[in-house]
Amino acid sequence: MKKNKTLETLSFEEHLDNAKQIIQKLESGNCNLDEMLKMYEEGISSLNFCSKKLNEFEEKIQIINNKNNKDIE
Repeated sequence: MKKNKTLETLSFEEHLDNAKQIIQKLESGNCNLDEMLKMYEEGISSLNFCSKKLNEFEEKIQIINNKNNKDIE
């Protein structure tokens, strides 16, 4: 994760990249248990943000499609 940003200010893409980096670090096994727990928590937070954003986008797409379908009829 970028050092000058907090999790609250990251974009979707940055959260996704953060989660990927955390997975790589956890899979490497080059950290102690406390670090692993902290990274896991941060990774879950990033993934939850991404999931929430994707759900919001899906809802907006459905609204746009429904509006366009009504305009066609």
